Amino acid sequence: MSTERIGRRKFIKRMSSTLLGMVTAQGFSTLPSFGKSDKMPSLQYRTLGRTGLKVTTVGMGVMNCSDPAVLLRAFDLGINFYDTADCYMWGRNEEMVGKAFQGKRDKVFIQTKVHQDDEKKMRASVERSLRRLKTDTIDVLIWHNLHSPEEVSDKRYVEFMATMKREGKARFTGFSAHNNMASLLMEAAKGGDQEVALVSYNFTHSRKLKEAVAMAARSGIGIVAMKTQAGGYKKEKMGGLNPHQAALKYVLMDQHVTTAVPGVTTTEEIDECAVVMGTLLSRRNVDELKQYHAFLQGRTCTMCGGCGGECPQDVPYHDLLRVMVYADGYQNPSLAEEALERAGGMEAMAHCSDCSSCSVICRRGLDIKKQIQQTQHFVSEVA
Repeated sequence: MSTERIGRRKFIKRMSSTLLGMVTAQGFSTLPSFGKSDKMPSLQYRTLGRTGLKVTTVGMGVMNCSDPAVLLRAFDLGINFYDTADCYMWGRNEEMVGKAFQGKRDKVFIQTKVHQDDEKKMRASVERSLRRLKTDTIDVLIWHNLHSPEEVSDKRYVEFMATMKREGKARFTGFSAHNNMASLLMEAAKGGDQEVALVSYNFTHSRKLKEAVAMAARSGIGIVAMKTQAGGYKKEKMGGLNPHQAALKYVLMDQHVTTAVPGVTTTEEIDECAVVMGTLLSRRNVDELKQYHAFLQGRTCTMCGGCGGECPQDVPYHDLLRVMVYADGYQNPSLAEEALERAGGMEAMAHCSDCSSCSVICRRGLDIKKQIQQTQHFVSEVA
């Protein structure tokens, strides 16, 4: 799909055609959207690429959750795949996961992350994760937030992961990406060193990413989808619209996706997500996604990877846009501050003030310069 700016009406029409085509091919469900229910979900499993791990198609993204009761509810529902990271909540997130699953460790698969750095710091990070998670082995250890194909195939980092596996600290390895996902997946498919890929993937993404996901999956890479809800907005903020089950169904209709890890914070949300397993996208769901797309248009970055152009000042705009996703969509100032710190803080945004217009164009019509200005405003409010 072209990365040129696409008009709002044209894009909605194109998205509607894609959704309808997918649903026609797989069949409509006449069931309405699900709400909270005491009924246990019908568990659905897929194999995580060549790892051979049998994981539930709905997992849990723990990043935004601080309540262990939510983890235990997910476990009781039968969900067996959990995604966390060394940096979430400055380590407290991993600690919570470790405590919640004491005595249950052999019944769940835990995925956590490490940042690329020198070997001493990377090893120290992995050791900390093992202690926090109260485990001897991490099921899936992945590189956190890669940006370029060169990072995916960097032999120094590939060898580090191989060492972690030889030492028994990790069973399987891979990488995560929030942007340039298609090019990273295609590189991983060619290289053969990556076993798992955690990528931003939702109904706003282009066909190019969908094709790259398929290529990577066919090469044996297990695909884990994050950012499936395209921003995490609460229904109260959308006038009562609740499209999150529809968004999750859309992702899981892609058989090349092994599991999705929606970021949930309450037991009600994990109930709502779990019951999606094994269900189909309904006509009502398609309408919900159309309405949701209209709500998102020009409002927030959905990490679709459709940016055109490059910033001449090398401002990490992808990472800065994530700050507003966490602040506006997730309504989590602490998480937004954490993301801002990783993106370089105020210094990273300073160059934007000197530009009369942004040289990076969003295919969905998002004003990137305005978004970064909003990030600056957010920072000034919480400072």
